[in-house]
Amino acid sequence: IAGGAQAQDTTTAWKGAPLFQNDTLTFKVRGRVYEDFVHQEVDRQTGADFDANVTRLRTARLGVEGTWNANWAYKAEFTVAGGSANWEDLILEYKPTDSVSIMAGNFKTVSFENISSSRYTTFMERGPFNDVLDIGRVMNVQVKANGENWTAAVAVSGDSLNNADPTATATGGSEVLGVDGRVTWVPINGDATKLHVGAWARYRDRQDQANFNYQARNNTNYGARYISTGAVGVADTMVGLEGVFIQGPFAVQAEWAKADVDRLANVSSDFTTYYVAGSWFVTGEMKNLDVKKGEWGRTKILNPVTSGGLGALELAVRYDNTDLTNFNIPATAGEYSAWTLGANWYVHPYVRFMANYTKSENDNKAVGADVDVETLQFRAQFDF
Repeated sequence: IAGGAQAQDTTTAWKGAPLFQNDTLTFKVRGRVYEDFVHQEVDRQTGADFDANVTRLRTARLGVEGTWNANWAYKAEFTVAGGSANWEDLILEYKPTDSVSIMAGNFKTVSFENISSSRYTTFMERGPFNDVLDIGRVMNVQVKANGENWTAAVAVSGDSLNNADPTATATGGSEVLGVDGRVTWVPINGDATKLHVGAWARYRDRQDQANFNYQARNNTNYGARYISTGAVGVADTMVGLEGVFIQGPFAVQAEWAKADVDRLANVSSDFTTYYVAGSWFVTGEMKNLDVKKGEWGRTKILNPVTSGGLGALELAVRYDNTDLTNFNIPATAGEYSAWTLGANWYVHPYVRFMANYTKSENDNKAVGADVDVETLQFRAQFDF
């Protein structure tokens, strides 16, 4: 009897929300809410100009995460925005060792800013870089390994879990199929100085689905896109480079990517897209680079308002460019460029207020088709 199994007590820790643990079993509710106000002015070279003012729920997300033991973990999240609900991360993970992970589910796999949580990114939106490359969440089976200052991952990908199942027809009914890989390295990993470099590649084929469309929104989730190739891509191959340098409260982040697009009738086209961004914590904080994941982590606030301080203030600037002019059709396959100024006030690590101003130019190929857009937007954000 003395050697029999003993019941384990359930303990609770605070990780932005209660984390319950019983032996190796853990469970935590997680979520986030972003509430935005957007003012946008659209100046068309030909056609009516207009402006808009709108308050909107950018996202309200709820989910759970946990572990069964040291080897098995899970995460499931769904979001409500724009009157519809969609799955976000939906992941089952097996870790045979501390440094190797096998993941299956709906999640992102490439690009530094893309895989970094929007809770920690510097600007309100990830920008046209992610939009035009279409590198959001899809169904994957991924194998990933990491060391103290590097990561390496490879995945086989399908379509988004939120897209309708393809209908089998006489000509086929297969969904999008792809393969991708990403490597990162942090050669400088000091207390006050860090340097992250990385590279990734992806190939995908539309199979029996609609052609791929390459388009870019104006550094905001609101409003129309004014440069677009239309649905022209049958398959594409993309390569990307990424870099982050941190020196105390200063940080510089940049990514570049090129896509070679296979079209019908043995026609091919290519395009490039990139951004460069810099930020400064006026109050002395340092951005948190999660070296073992190759992405941003949660920033430690030195003097949070909840402890009687003033919180943290971050100022930032960003330049974006996407060039689709190598596509001979349609007339809107032009070049996008924009400057964005940003300011973030972190009340404490789980709450921040954001302001972004973007002046963008959509230079299209057709005479009279250029569109200039100015966007001022604000966000109240919290997560748990």
